[in-house]
Amino acid sequence: MANRRVFIHYAEIGLKGGNRSRFVRRLADRLREALQAAGIRCQVRRSESRLAITPPADVGLERVVDVVRRVPGVAHVLPGVAVDPAIASIEEAAVAVMQELPPGTFKVESRRSDKQYPLDSIAISRRVAALVHERTERVARVRGPDHVLRIHVGAKEAWVGAARVAGPGGLPVGSARPLLGFLSGGLDSPVALWKMMRRGAEVIGVHFHNRTMQGRAVREKIEDLCSVLAWSCGGMPLRVVPFEGCQRAIVGAVPAEFRMIVYRRAMFRIASAIAFKENAYGYITGDSLGQVASQTSENLRSILEVADLPVYTPLIGSDKAEIMARARNVGTYDISNRPHEDCCSFMIAPHPATSSHPAQIAELEAALDWEALVTEAISAMEAQTVAPDPALLA
Repeated sequence: MANRRVFIHYAEIGLKGGNRSRFVRRLADRLREALQAAGIRCQVRRSESRLAITPPADVGLERVVDVVRRVPGVAHVLPGVAVDPAIASIEEAAVAVMQELPPGTFKVESRRSDKQYPLDSIAISRRVAALVHERTERVARVRGPDHVLRIHVGAKEAWVGAARVAGPGGLPVGSARPLLGFLSGGLDSPVALWKMMRRGAEVIGVHFHNRTMQGRAVREKIEDLCSVLAWSCGGMPLRVVPFEGCQRAIVGAVPAEFRMIVYRRAMFRIASAIAFKENAYGYITGDSLGQVASQTSENLRSILEVADLPVYTPLIGSDKAEIMARARNVGTYDISNRPHEDCCSFMIAPHPATSSHPAQIAELEAALDWEALVTEAISAMEAQTVAPDPALLA
């Protein structure tokens, strides 16, 4: 079908007033980066209150949709065609679109941004529905149709499509300042990072790695998680911090039931040095209140006391079922479920303490040389950018 387009609708961006153009430009940039990562080079242009993508002739609309539906800032995606706004052109395009769909009933929804157009939205829908019925013998049904044919009439062109696909909504990555996201191999942290990316944050993943545990398997798992998250931003920055030296020092100084708390305090101390290098404005964690011993309100107070920047915990009120559902939606669920040893499980008690006080923990860790431990970890840190994996696309 000639003049194929993929139309990108945004919702929250449309409320940004005088700043809207800046957000739209960022969204267009993120769309181009995602498409380029999928090997698709095409034009992304602004078209009235939405963005329009013109795919190459050898690329199917479904492929483009599968890429752009993952990009934060996209409310929904509508593949279709662009035509001259004359009603006869719209009618012919509508018939052509419907003929490519499986059998079933339909209805027509029309909008017009050009208020000078000679027909109003109801009149456009009625005319188009009548011709579609005549040409295809499909039955129009206002409630519960099998297909919804959507038409938008602008001043210079009209758009016709039928398959609307939901996007993640939110804001495009890069709309907010950089944050460091603590990324383990579990279910929670990738979802937490994704939720902050959906709010526009440029997220730098930080993984604290114990090289003595399962060798390369954990590192591959982290990179695979990043390759999914990278579809939101075109490329996922990752910093891998060796943590075994710090852990061994903690094991030698801290009772087993409090080690998890001190491990996490150590992570924030190391992250402070990384944040300075990366000009980051805060930290993201996958904490969910009360989910495990280190996430009770008492222990979170002890852990977060050492954080020098704001800590964002987007899952704090979510239960495991909600987090699992979101992980499936984002695409990280299967990767997170691969068996692995979390570095935080290294030499901790079978029943860790569920309550602590910051002063108590500070006393337990007083013998540790934090400056030396942080310097050692940062000096061996590895930096990389993980590209989106095209194999993850349908």
